[in-house]
Amino acid sequence: MSDFRLFFDLGWGHIMNLEAADHILFLLALIMIFSFKDWRKVLLMVSFFTLAHTASMAALAFGLIKVQTHWVEVGIMLTIIITAISNLIGRSAGWHIAFSFIFGLIHGLGFAHSFVLMSRTYGQKWLLLLAFAAGIEAAQIVLIILFLSILWVLRKPMKISEKILTVALSFFILGYSLSLLLERI
Repeated sequence: MSDFRLFFDLGWGHIMNLEAADHILFLLALIMIFSFKDWRKVLLMVSFFTLAHTASMAALAFGLIKVQTHWVEVGIMLTIIITAISNLIGRSAGWHIAFSFIFGLIHGLGFAHSFVLMSRTYGQKWLLLLAFAAGIEAAQIVLIILFLSILWVLRKPMKISEKILTVALSFFILGYSLSLLLERI
């Protein structure tokens, strides 16, 4: 297996597991106010998120910045909480696009620690970083398609009001994220 494929798979696996609940909750909170008709906005958000988290991953991986993992984990939980609250108070989609970039910087620092540990014995860190980021991006796209599909079923065939669904999911994400935050403090 090539190093690129290995790090792509590691990026994919970093998202597609139950230990990535924080990232999965953030994605759901970020996109729940959208539908398939908003695919351009969702793609823009995901691209901004990927750009930001790759930049912060690179900064940490190449020693340009140093952060304490504990505070990054607390920051990640706060991004989820803020996004869920934003859904509850009815912020516009424009806020979510801004959140995706700003909060992507914080999430990228969380990814970076895993990347740094895994890449120590390999050369070509830039290529490995791109592979890891591509794996994360691919996993996010799959999750977004899954979430938008589930939301469509709940909104259309099951006729659950978008407002009720947004409030219910946001409160669930908020409550779960607060419990995770308390564990990390």
